Amino acid sequence: MSIIDKEDAHFFKRITILIILLVISLSYLAYDKSISYSRYERIDYQSSGATLYANLYYPSKNLGFQEQRPLIIYCHGIGSQRDFDLRIPIEFTKRGFYVAALDYQGHGESSGNIINIDPTTDIPALAQDCSKLLDKLETLPFYSNVNTSQIGLIGHSLGGMVVLMNQALDPRFNVTVTWAPLVNFDPQQLGIVNTDRYDPYIPVNLMNKSNTNNLLIIMHVNDEALDFTNQALVAQNLTDCTVIPISGFLFGGGHQLFSDLVLIESIKWFENYFFKSETINGPINITFLINYVVLFITLLLLVLIVLSLISYTSKFLRVKEDIIQKNLIKNDVPISKIKAKAKKLKQILKIIFYTTIFLLNWEIFERIFGLVGIFLASLNISIIFFTVKLIYYLKDLKEKRVKFDINQFKELIKSEFQLKYLIYAILSNVYFIIIYLILSFSYPFAFMWPSNFFNSVLAAGVAFPIYFSMEILYRKVLYPQLNFLKDERKKSLWIILIAIYIQINLMTLTWAWAFFPSVMFMYLIFLYAIIQNTLIYENTKRFSTVILSSFDIIQLFFAAVISNAIGIGAALHLFVNI
Repeated sequence: MSIIDKEDAHFFKRITILIILLVISLSYLAYDKSISYSRYERIDYQSSGATLYANLYYPSKNLGFQEQRPLIIYCHGIGSQRDFDLRIPIEFTKRGFYVAALDYQGHGESSGNIINIDPTTDIPALAQDCSKLLDKLETLPFYSNVNTSQIGLIGHSLGGMVVLMNQALDPRFNVTVTWAPLVNFDPQQLGIVNTDRYDPYIPVNLMNKSNTNNLLIIMHVNDEALDFTNQALVAQNLTDCTVIPISGFLFGGGHQLFSDLVLIESIKWFENYFFKSETINGPINITFLINYVVLFITLLLLVLIVLSLISYTSKFLRVKEDIIQKNLIKNDVPISKIKAKAKKLKQILKIIFYTTIFLLNWEIFERIFGLVGIFLASLNISIIFFTVKLIYYLKDLKEKRVKFDINQFKELIKSEFQLKYLIYAILSNVYFIIIYLILSFSYPFAFMWPSNFFNSVLAAGVAFPIYFSMEILYRKVLYPQLNFLKDERKKSLWIILIAIYIQINLMTLTWAWAFFPSVMFMYLIFLYAIIQNTLIYENTKRFSTVILSSFDIIQLFFAAVISNAIGIGAALHLFVNI
C-alpha cells in the first residue's frame, strides 16, 4: 500500500468515527427538539423605526385540557441574543406553550439602539418592542390557536427591564416573570442627555400596583451584576409582587441563574395563572443542562470534522517542490547532544520571553487606555515587528554591500500569494461556515449574525490589528523558535497550546465585556480561527493564507459583537459590579 493510500485510510477511519459520534449527538438533539417544538419560524417586524427579529417556536405537545395554547414572549439578557439561551424555548414549548424569543433594540440581528425613542409615540423603543412583536404575531395564521387570555412575558437582566416596561403599558400581557431584572437606574448612564422623555418609563418610575399584575421576580441575593435590594426589593415595594430569592452557588454565577429551580418556579407561576393549576399539565422535567452539554459536544465534533477536512485537503496542494523543501528542512547538520540541548533550552526561553512581552504589552495598554488599549497594543506589536525587520534587513544590505533588489521583493510577493494556497485558505473557511450555518438553522441555539451585515463587517475592521498581531507572534516570532521539533504537527500543537494560554489572558484583560454571551462566543471563534490557521500554515508556510483565513472568519463573527456593542451603548455601566 502506498503512502497516499495509508493517509487516505487514516482519514476515512477518523472521519467515520467522528461522523458516527456526530450522528449520535444530533439524534439526541433531534429527539429533544421533537418533544419540545415541531418547527420554528423566523419573524421580522418594525418597532420604533428599527427592524427587529424573533423566532417563533411551535410546540409539539398537545394540551388535553384546553384547545388553544398559551403564548409567552422571551427577552434575553444584555449582550446576548435570541439564539443563545435555549432554556425558555426548550422548556416552555415542552409544556405546550408557543414561545417567541426576540432580539430587542440593538441586539443580535435587530437594528436600533436601546436609547432610541419612538418619534410617533414619544415612548422609549424598548418599552414597545414586545407589544410591536405581539401586533405582528396577531396577523399570523397560528394566532387563531392562541388563548388571548394566556399571554405572558419573561425576561432576563436587561430583558427583564424590557418586559417590565411592556407589561405596564400593554394590558394584553397579563402574567410576567423576570430573572434578575434591571429596575432602578439613572437614565444618564445610558448616554441620554434629555432624560425627561425616558425617565418616566424606567421601571422604578413606571410600575405601580394598578399597572402590574401577576408579576414574579427571581433573583440571586448575591447577584454579582445587579444589587438585589436596589432592584428586586424596590420592585416589590412598588407593586407588591412576589420575589423568590435564590442563594448558594450557581454555575455561571448568580446573575445568569442557571438553575432547575428557577425554571420550575417560572413554569409553575405561568401555569398557575393560565391553567389555575400547577399540576394539570403534568410533571415538570427540566433538561436544558443536558441540551447545552450535547450541543457543546456537537459543535466540538463539527470542529474536529472541519479540521480533518482541512488537513486532508492539503494533500491535493502538494507538489514535488513542496516535498523536496520539506526533506531539505529535515536534513540539518548534526551537532553534539549538549549543544542540541542548549540550543533547545535557549529557544524555549525565547518562546517564554516573547509570549510574556506580548502579554505585558497588552496589559500595560489596557490599564492605560481601557478596552481600546487592546487595539493600540496590537498596533504597537505590529509596528515594532516591522521596524525590527526593516532594521535587520538594512543592516544585512550594508554588511553584504549590496543594493536593494526590487526583483527579490517581487519574488517574495509572488511566492507568498500563490493562488493554490489562497484557494486552500478560502476553502478551509467555506467548510466551517457552511457546516456552522447548516447546524444553526436546523437547531437555532448557536447562531450569531450581525444586524447590518455590510456596515458591521466594515466596522469590525477594528479587530484586524488584534488578530494580525497574533498571527505575527505565532507564525513569524514563535514558529521559527520551534525548529528543534522535526515533526510539523508537534510544532502546530505547541502553537495551539500557547494560543490557548494567550486567549485565557485576553479574556481576563477584557473580563467586563466577556460577561456578554456574544463576546464569550467570539473568544471561542478567535481560538478556533487560530487552530484552523495553524493547520493551514503547517501545510502552506504562507503568512498571507492565515491572514486571509482570519479575515474571513473573524470579521464575520466580530461584526455581530460590534452590532451588540453599538446597540447597547453605555448600558454596560448599569451593571455596577462587573
